[in-house]
Amino acid sequence: YRQAHRDIMDGRFVAPPFAAAPGEAIVSPEARIDEGVTIAGPCFIDAEVVIKKGVRVGPYSVIGRHSHIGEGAAIDGAILWPHTWVDADAQIGPALAGRGCKIGRSSEVGGHAILGDKSVLTDYSRT
Repeated sequence: YRQAHRDIMDGRFVAPPFAAAPGEAIVSPEARIDEGVTIAGPCFIDAEVVIKKGVRVGPYSVIGRHSHIGEGAAIDGAILWPHTWVDADAQIGPALAGRGCKIGRSSEVGGHAILGDKSVLTDYSRT
């Protein structure tokens, strides 16, 4: 699953929205991104996503529709499905979070964790 996303983002497999811009950061015009956010491509940020100041979105990250990324968080190669909430200062590595997940403040989701739909990690959790 992760490799399929990488292949699309790198242009090895041609598919929208990366067909015209492989290797780029694709950000929906309907996303609300504060100043001071760092976005490194290739990555995908869907419509109605809210990203607060100080967030870092790293390569190969996917942030699904209606998700919220809190101030100072880092998304580094994670695939976050729609309606995921990441609180301030959370650090998400190359994990997969299903629909409607809640990741608490200052949590660390590392390795290749997989969170099922509606999973909740309380503040300061570590995986």
